Amino acid sequence: MKADISITQILQSVSVHISEEGLEKELIIPLLELWGYQPGDWRRQIAAGSGRPDFIICANGMDEPHMNYLIIEVKAPKKKLKNHTWQLGTYLRQTHSIFGLLTNGLEFEIYYNNNLEIICLAHLDKKAFVDKFNILSKILGRQTCLLITRQLQSLHRSFHAKLYPRLRQIFPESRQIGSLLLPDPLQTSLKETKTVIITVFNNKGGVGKTTTTINVAAALSKLGKRVLLIDIDPQANLTTGLGINPLEDIELKSGKDVTHLLTEPKVKIEEVAISKRWQDVKLDIIPSHIRLSDMEATLIQMINSDQVLVRKLSKIGSAYDYIFIDTPPSFGKVNTISLMASDRVLIPTQLAPYPIRALEYVMNRIMAVHDARERPLSILGVVISMYSRLAVRQTREMLDEVDKVLQKHPMGREVRVFPEDTWIPQRNIVANSPAKGYPLSYAEWLSWTYGDQGLLRPESC
Repeated sequence: MKADISITQILQSVSVHISEEGLEKELIIPLLELWGYQPGDWRRQIAAGSGRPDFIICANGMDEPHMNYLIIEVKAPKKKLKNHTWQLGTYLRQTHSIFGLLTNGLEFEIYYNNNLEIICLAHLDKKAFVDKFNILSKILGRQTCLLITRQLQSLHRSFHAKLYPRLRQIFPESRQIGSLLLPDPLQTSLKETKTVIITVFNNKGGVGKTTTTINVAAALSKLGKRVLLIDIDPQANLTTGLGINPLEDIELKSGKDVTHLLTEPKVKIEEVAISKRWQDVKLDIIPSHIRLSDMEATLIQMINSDQVLVRKLSKIGSAYDYIFIDTPPSFGKVNTISLMASDRVLIPTQLAPYPIRALEYVMNRIMAVHDARERPLSILGVVISMYSRLAVRQTREMLDEVDKVLQKHPMGREVRVFPEDTWIPQRNIVANSPAKGYPLSYAEWLSWTYGDQGLLRPESC
């Protein structure tokens, strides 16, 4: 009860006009002391990537970065926590901390880093924070911190204690072991991961193919995946959407684009790919160019042109975890080439009559390519884009129409519509970010770094 009274008194002393620095002094440090931490257990304003978290807590020593336990980020009471969720999530991933606390003194959000998947455990006002203070103390307090980090440290050391002697047997002369290709039987635990190739496909234009491609790829990159994007649309929207100008960055520099890749047998993937980075997002892109629109006849006349991309991609092995192909809104030759090279198809659509009518034709095309291949071609799912939260009745009616189309089609019964919490909202930031040349995840980073209030934020914890 004493702790409850103390935290109540601390919260009552917090003014709505207090500064972030004052909040750290008047709330966070007393809170850490109530949880049993000592001044040597935390660090303040230590660099983590491009930012500096307010507090990094680890009661088991500060010399092992993978043993961080708790990140605390403090904002002034006038600031909305939802505008800073991505900042805390980035800190949690970069520092490998297990828990995160985001607060403005009036509200508290508790986060858990589940192997780089950031989960919001609770959003609490001051009263709820007091009510749950005992359980929060048990989870976030120093005693549990010591127990968990020591256990992780023991597992970490135990693993290396078993691995290192094996390596010394293989390399008896070595003093420092770097990156190794281990022989059997250790090799069996490090199996090569197969690259997944996905075509984002819909013959109806304006349904969000490129926006979906860019931002799904960026999200996978933030999770540590290696991603290659292939822009096979002559309009080059994906290319420009990632900040590459087909004229200035390719043509005037005598560079190569997807046209060379498809029509010139000796051109390799690595000769065409351009690497782009935005903080913790790294993507490789094979750019497109308007000249691809003149190559339809050439591709049709080429011997076995349907297999050209299959052959080129097979030569890069497992260099990437995911490859996304952004296609034009048509049933042209380049779409057949894309589908022949893919494992799966992702179909973006709007909840509107014309895009939904196009679903039947899209699946007919996929089925035709499926029947012409040796390997199966599956549909990953239908993703809803440009979704209006206000059009509740239309949404329900259009979903019924989607279901009718899927139920009638031979492939449709195995196709799922992704759940509502994955739908892409109809927001200006979503529509405008490709014109600015970066993914939404980077736009979110810009907002908390530069204070751009017009950018997209998670609606809730």
